[in-house]
This record gives sequence, C-alpha cells and structure tokens, in this order.
Amino acid sequence: MSIVFADRYSMKIFAFLLLIISVSFTSCGKMEEPKFIRVEGFGIKKLGLIETVIGFNTTYYNPNNFGVTVKEAVLDVYVDSLYLGKFKQPEPISVKNKAEFSIPLDGSISLGKALQYDIASMVGKEAQFKANGSVKVGKAGVFVTKNINYSGRHRLDGNLLKNPAKAGSQN
Repeated sequence: MSIVFADRYSMKIFAFLLLIISVSFTSCGKMEEPKFIRVEGFGIKKLGLIETVIGFNTTYYNPNNFGVTVKEAVLDVYVDSLYLGKFKQPEPISVKNKAEFSIPLDGSISLGKALQYDIASMVGKEAQFKANGSVKVGKAGVFVTKNINYSGRHRLDGNLLKNPAKAGSQN
C-alpha cells in the first residue's frame, strides 16, 4: 500500500500527526501525578496603596520517566477560609523526569484584603491553605488542562518574609 500526497504540505501534516500518535503510544505509559513537597519563597513583591503583589513557589516532585512543560497555572487561594486572591504562573516551567520542580505564582490583593490578615499574629502558627484551579501541562506541543484541588495546613515561618525581592522567583 502506498500513500500519495497532493502536495508537500499534506505530507508534512501527515508526518506530524504520525509523530504525535507514535509519541503518545510509546512515552505515555502510566503517568503518575506530581507529589506536593512544600510552599516556599513567600513574600511581598510590590507594596502599594491600592494593591499588593504577593509571590510564592509551590515545589513538587515529578515521579515519571519523562519530562513535561507546565505552561499555565491559575489558582484561587484561600487562607483559613478567607479568599486571598487569584494567583497565576508568570512563565512556563520545564520539568525534568524524576526531579523536583517549582512553579512560581504571583497574585494581587487589595489593600483592604491585606489588612484583613494580621500577618504578625500568624507567624509561627499553622493556617489552613486551600487552592483550586487548573494547570496546563504537556509535551511536544500537545497540552492538556488538569484540575488542582489542594488543601493542607502549613506553619507560617517568619523566614518566609525575609527576602521579598525574591518572592515567587525560581532562585
């Protein structure tokens, strides 16, 4: 059996689709969800009279034998059931196989919302954090959207606010 293509463009599309199908069958085996490790780098990136920009990283471990790209994450974040705000990933992240990776997240909150949180009284105490949203992950230009629903208790360490210039940055 031979396949005849009308032009080079049709042949390229067919080759690309064949490549995607073969990569899907050979590399996707059983995919495991990344394991949550920690929240770090929390701090105020920009303090303003109207709004404050907060940044932090969420660190995970990729248990899979393949890497992916995390293209876009958008989360609604709550602290002790109070809505903190919408946090977004500012840039794509390359994730290596069997390795830790961090997703930086930035969000703006109003001055009124910032005043609702008495940060000084929260330092050293545990707080309930909840995040709901989605993340786009993929490989070879093919991306899927995965839902995120996280809830957990975290102790607010005073060291989290020591270096606001690096809040939500990769290093």
